[in-house]
Amino acid sequence: MENLFRLKQDTVPIVLIGLQQAGKTTLVNWLKEKRFTRPKPTVGMVVENIKIGDMLFNIYDISGQEAFRENMWKSNILTSMGVIFVLDSSDTSRLEEAFTWYWKMVKEWLGDSYSDKAILFLANKSDLKNSLSLDKIINKMKLDEMSSYPNISFQYFKTSVRNEENIELAFKWFISKIKLFRKLQLKKFKALIVSDIFGNPLYVYDPDEIAQDTGMFVGYIKALSGFANEILGHERFKVLKVDANHFFISEINEHVVLIAVDQEEALPEARRLSIMLHEYLKKDNKDITTELNALLCD
Repeated sequence: MENLFRLKQDTVPIVLIGLQQAGKTTLVNWLKEKRFTRPKPTVGMVVENIKIGDMLFNIYDISGQEAFRENMWKSNILTSMGVIFVLDSSDTSRLEEAFTWYWKMVKEWLGDSYSDKAILFLANKSDLKNSLSLDKIINKMKLDEMSSYPNISFQYFKTSVRNEENIELAFKWFISKIKLFRKLQLKKFKALIVSDIFGNPLYVYDPDEIAQDTGMFVGYIKALSGFANEILGHERFKVLKVDANHFFISEINEHVVLIAVDQEEALPEARRLSIMLHEYLKKDNKDITTELNALLCD
């Protein structure tokens, strides 16, 4: 059930990524203990609950080894509210590799996302003599092109965990953006329906009775979705506006998740919830009523 626990709103999920030995786990330890350490390299993923300022974060510290990047980076990035990308600014031999994976994240994974995202780019290890200047890093990583992505709030800092250079300043910016996103996104959904591909409901949350006949309503929405597919091409995620409500529809494998909101600003959170539900349903088809009731009704 741990995937559904991540949907709770009392903590904020953020992802810490970058190539191996960039200083990610060293940064996590500094955030916990406010001191410089030399930890062992992370293998796979370690989750830390850390309070920074007045916010509690679930920090997903993910290994930088190539075997973990495509799947583990992507799935956690899409369901997080913020991303911290750490670069070893002294390792020029791997700059091109870091460039490739950074822009894979931005262009392929986040480029068409409904979710607003905060990305904090840390050019780390600035205390080392052979570290590149911030201007050279901006140029080589093409960070000035980030302005082309309006759904991403982006900032970069030259940092050193050892010397504590710019760490607090960087997180002050990051937290301010996360707070803004939460203010916009944390809306109560008007309805949430999980069904199989035939429209048979598996879970229904509909206190305002938007869908008076759930099966018929799911069929109606699926028909609209199919019509949109014919015009726009098949997409896993679609948004339809019916009367005063926006419906976020996701069809993956054998399940359809339909989330209704009355404000467009709530769509990013609807997307995050739908992704998490599909991940859960793919792994475990047990009854989800208790977990979703706790999420939506508390």
